[in-house]
Amino acid sequence: MRRILPTTAALAAGFLVLLDLFIQNPYLDLIGWVLTDWAAILAAFALLAGAYNVLASHFRRVGRRQEGWPYSLILILALWVVLVVGILDPSGPQGDLVSWVFRYVQFPLQATFFALLAFYMATAAYRAFQVRRPEALLMLVAGLVVLIGQSPVGAWLGEALPRAAQWVVAVPTTAGVRGVLLGVALGTVATGLRLLMGMDRPYAR
Repeated sequence: MRRILPTTAALAAGFLVLLDLFIQNPYLDLIGWVLTDWAAILAAFALLAGAYNVLASHFRRVGRRQEGWPYSLILILALWVVLVVGILDPSGPQGDLVSWVFRYVQFPLQATFFALLAFYMATAAYRAFQVRRPEALLMLVAGLVVLIGQSPVGAWLGEALPRAAQWVVAVPTTAGVRGVLLGVALGTVATGLRLLMGMDRPYAR
């Protein structure tokens, strides 16, 4: 019974919302609207539960002085500061105080993170471009053509290299990206069907 009821509820809700997307019916529109609102409310409570879980976990780490506890303390302080600022600001999340926090704290941290990610990608590309197999040689040549062809150096070397770079980006790269996106879409559809048919029941675990 514990498995049948959650599975039945999930199947019914999923199929009703799915039918609402394909069939124009006022009753289905009302049911889909109600279920979507319920999902938003449940997501809000899930967000609160997740925030409580994060705070409890990091409070325990700080209390026990576990490894890396100063980072947990910074996370707790940052969460409370942003929460208090958002509550005290009469304009809400769009107010000047919250905007100041995001402009001078969040955005610089994001820029730092992406800068570190760029260096990591550069080192990963260096390791990937080590010529050990024919596939690695092909990737190295394509990467160099695109890199040089889209830089000012490529224009100085002539028109052939920029055109080759544009062809590499427009034809084989686009084909590969479309294949990846198609695979992701099919995987998403398969996962959704498994959830709707009750084969996967993460809500019952």
